[in-house]
Amino acid sequence: MYFQKRIIILSDSKNIKTELFDFSNNFYSEKQKRLSSSLLDLLIDLNLDNESFISGSLLFADLSNPVIVNAITTKYGKTVLQKIELLQRLGNISFPDSKKQITILRKQFIEIADDLSIIFIKLAERLAVLKFSETENSIDLTKIADECLNLYSPIAHRLGLRVIYQQMDDIAFKHLFPDDYHKLFKAVQKRRDQLEKKLRDMNTELSLKLRENNIKASIQSRVKRLYSIYLKLKNKGVSLDDVFDLMALRIIVDKVEDCYFVLGIVHSSWVPIEGRFRDWVTYPKPNGYRSIQTTVLNRKGDKFEIQIRTQEMHRQAEFGSAAHWAYKEGEKVKDKTDWIARLKEFLETDEYFDNPYELQELLKSEQKRDYIHVLTPKGDIKTLRKDSTPIDFAYAIHTDLGSKVSGAKVNGKLSKLTTTLKSGDVVEIISSKNAKPSRDWLNHIKTPKARSKILIWLKKHENDQLVADGKRIWEKFKKQYRTKLGNNADEQSFKSNLSNIGFKSPEDFYSAISINSLKCSQTLLRKLYPSAFESKSRKKKFNEKDSTAKPPQIKVEGMKGIETKLSKCCNPIKGEPIIAYVTSKSEIKIHSIDCPYISSPAFEKDKFKKAEWIDTDSVQTASMKIIGQDYNDMLNYIVDEASGRKLIVKSLNKVKSNNKSICLAVEVEVKDIEQLRNFITKLEKSKFIDSVILN
Repeated sequence: MYFQKRIIILSDSKNIKTELFDFSNNFYSEKQKRLSSSLLDLLIDLNLDNESFISGSLLFADLSNPVIVNAITTKYGKTVLQKIELLQRLGNISFPDSKKQITILRKQFIEIADDLSIIFIKLAERLAVLKFSETENSIDLTKIADECLNLYSPIAHRLGLRVIYQQMDDIAFKHLFPDDYHKLFKAVQKRRDQLEKKLRDMNTELSLKLRENNIKASIQSRVKRLYSIYLKLKNKGVSLDDVFDLMALRIIVDKVEDCYFVLGIVHSSWVPIEGRFRDWVTYPKPNGYRSIQTTVLNRKGDKFEIQIRTQEMHRQAEFGSAAHWAYKEGEKVKDKTDWIARLKEFLETDEYFDNPYELQELLKSEQKRDYIHVLTPKGDIKTLRKDSTPIDFAYAIHTDLGSKVSGAKVNGKLSKLTTTLKSGDVVEIISSKNAKPSRDWLNHIKTPKARSKILIWLKKHENDQLVADGKRIWEKFKKQYRTKLGNNADEQSFKSNLSNIGFKSPEDFYSAISINSLKCSQTLLRKLYPSAFESKSRKKKFNEKDSTAKPPQIKVEGMKGIETKLSKCCNPIKGEPIIAYVTSKSEIKIHSIDCPYISSPAFEKDKFKKAEWIDTDSVQTASMKIIGQDYNDMLNYIVDEASGRKLIVKSLNKVKSNNKSICLAVEVEVKDIEQLRNFITKLEKSKFIDSVILN
């Protein structure tokens, strides 16, 4: 039925598209014609009704011109004109120059949320503008990419519009994080031929298994998208080889029961990886996504993610709420109100938007979620984040119930409000007129809605206490760095730099600390008091006076009580294999066993002696060159990482590089080679650092 309807819609849309081109030719510029054509192609994919399709195509019309307004009204009616006016009003709000503007835009979306077609058009228009800006290399490309990644893509994601948000994410990633993009692109491109061959072989093998079992299905395969890989590498701190779904195959079948039949075939033919199975068919995601997902190992040890779904589920996965929307005027869809409610809840959840600079991290966390499915006493299913509590459950039912919850019964037994719920639990909420939210709840709840509503209540009723507690925590933290801050930790610098981290007032800043949505860190100090750290970086010295440990002691074969010197050619570090050499001046020089110079004819073999490190507390200076692209990012990361490992950075100097890269000469004090290697390994995994060369 859907595909028959889609053919009709596509046919109508193409006819209307031709008609609209003729109509808009009178007042569209060449640039607007190209942009409108791109937008119309996206609207065709979304299968909107003809009225919405027309409204989208005329979105760029100049409504200040009465002749154009009259022409649109005469030919297409007032409803179309009103939709265009509403869409253009939304387009007048810029993003994300201030928190106020984001709030205005959210309110606008909430107001129009009852007509999802307007939101579909707006999302498609933003994607069309983003693609057009990339093609034209527009000076506004970065700004448009930023708004798409941080506001419009999350809304499209919540509505399940994969055809919108995936393209937004990929283009935005390329232009907002160019260094990360190109680095990852090169890494994946080196493997692409090999990955695609493995996918073809797996596809062939899988097709044969399905034919043997008389299963009618189509199979699609793909190498994971770069932005999706980037999120996984950054969030989980893994290497490219550890990404389980780098290669994926999608099996599309006719019937729901075939999904489980195919799952049995897959699991009996290959080794399923524990903890990688998800049944989103029985329990769909909140955005309506349904599919069976599993990851298996083949005989060669290659990992493949397998998705199994029906044609209907596949359409839902690609088009989300648009797949449920009426294709012709007057049709009603049962799930429509559910989608509207989900979108409104998302837009009203302050946690996502209180600090726009942290919005992306919050949404990444949201994308990694696992779910549980909990029952009300009447048998209604509520989908919550994994490890949710009865408090989350109460807020999922209604805000007022959450604010008045005083107790809960889980499976008929009285339980603590902080009890961790599991799928299948039956939860009954006990409420009281005198009950009120507790700040301690913030340490236990898991859902953004519960957190947002609790914060709203606390800020309304206990804000003075939140600010006072947050200020006390911040001042106590600052005292740990009073030597470093010196006289630079002034109130003027603090207030002037607050906006750089997304806060409009000190009260908001202190409140965020108090409720643990902002953590005190040395990086935060640098952003608020940059002059304190700039003065230290100009001196190029760090903590030189802190070094009090002795150099390592070395035992040389056949010698006692003699002084040894570490050779400067290889600078051996305690823990690595070493050898001693008696020089012509009777000095004992210690070389690394791998030092290239000791194999030179200038070294006499009979003057070498065995040597080993003596196990005593000691410290050495290790020198290295660190290559990256941004000085400040590199400096902050290196110092933070060294501080976290209690390493002393003796010096850090910017030196000349053969290319446009930034090269830092760094000296750190380490206890042994293991500590040094761990430090270097951590640096090499940072997105700010391209390579580390040990001197």
